Amino acid sequence: MFKNLIVYRIAPTWQPDPKALEEALLAECFVPCSATQESALGWVAPRGEDGAPLLEQVDHHWLLCLRHERRVLPGAVLRRHVEDMAQRIEQESGRKPGKKQLRDLKEQAQHELLPRCFTTQGHQRVWIAPRLGLLMVDAGSISKADGVISLLTKADSTLQLHLVQSAESPASCMAAWLMDGVPPEHFTIDRECELKASDEMKATVRYARHNLDIDEVRTHLTSGKLPTRLALTWRERVSLTLTDTLQIKKISFLDVVFEGRDKPAKDEAFDVDAALATGELARLIPDLIQGLGGELDFAQAALEGTHPALPQATPPAATTASTASAAAGNEPPPWE
Repeated sequence: MFKNLIVYRIAPTWQPDPKALEEALLAECFVPCSATQESALGWVAPRGEDGAPLLEQVDHHWLLCLRHERRVLPGAVLRRHVEDMAQRIEQESGRKPGKKQLRDLKEQAQHELLPRCFTTQGHQRVWIAPRLGLLMVDAGSISKADGVISLLTKADSTLQLHLVQSAESPASCMAAWLMDGVPPEHFTIDRECELKASDEMKATVRYARHNLDIDEVRTHLTSGKLPTRLALTWRERVSLTLTDTLQIKKISFLDVVFEGRDKPAKDEAFDVDAALATGELARLIPDLIQGLGGELDFAQAALEGTHPALPQATPPAATTASTASAAAGNEPPPWE
């Protein structure tokens, strides 16, 4: 059900009201792309059934799903169409189109070609755990999660969020685990990691399906490289990859999780999968944060002057979206 998770802390002032939130989501429900529309974004039923609720509650956990649709117009096709239009103009008028006219031709070409383009769809799940005070987005980067959060906070303006940050740096913790061969309680180190130098060269070493308890890895660490990704297993039940930005990637439930469970009927599969995923991960996330020295208390850090600012995740503020985009290397919006 979840492949990646980016974890947010919900402000304690928020009052959970699932009915009110679902009504607000209806105003932003998904509508497919029109003939000349490049992309569309909106909420759909997480169960994947027409007429099902936009907000599903399973064992006190809330599940949402955002659908993004995009018309695929290859750049080569667009360029060729513009070139053909420009050649016709040159043949008819005896002169080549200027820069401004070429820009107009490109817009015209897009308008003509979009209705003939195929569409692609993708989905991003949102998991809200009111009792834990946490919200998780299944996204591969902060910038993509930020787009989801923007729509969600538009639906519920009282929902104030900030990215969960650990008291200790994930990179430093992972380096210590690799150096000593001692991971935090309930975790074991698997056979994949990425080490990167902090200098301008950014020299990178990747290990895949490789024993990490070796002198070579420790030599890289003592030379100044830090882990940016490390594969872990939690309680022999869930495997994952932790990043230096506290993102949880490549989530996989191991066979022991399914032992003794009968295969659910088709109409029960969603509820069973949701209960299993949220039940396991709701225990894993606190264990992981504890292994990183606990959660950073932003309010206390601000009072003590040890943390410059509270990283908000509530765009409409333009600074939030731009900061996340810059941190992610100007990644494309969540529907690309």
